[in-house]
Amino acid sequence: MNNDHIIYTLNKELDELEAKIDQLSKKYLDLKKENSLLKERQEREVSEKFKIKEKNQKVQNKVEGIINRLRSLEYNQ
Repeated sequence: MNNDHIIYTLNKELDELEAKIDQLSKKYLDLKKENSLLKERQEREVSEKFKIKEKNQKVQNKVEGIINRLRSLEYNQ
């Protein structure tokens, strides 16, 4: 094997390695962006869930108040 062939082979391997590193770097950035979007989505959904729980609690309190008023009307009759 002569030096030119060795250099050619090493350059080829380096080029392939560089291409793989570029692919990994792009994949990393894509996954990082996707992760960020998923975190934002999760935060919105947690916030929405909290708001829904609050609304449900208010509705439950109103219904209980109505039931209590109906019961008091029932006892007064």
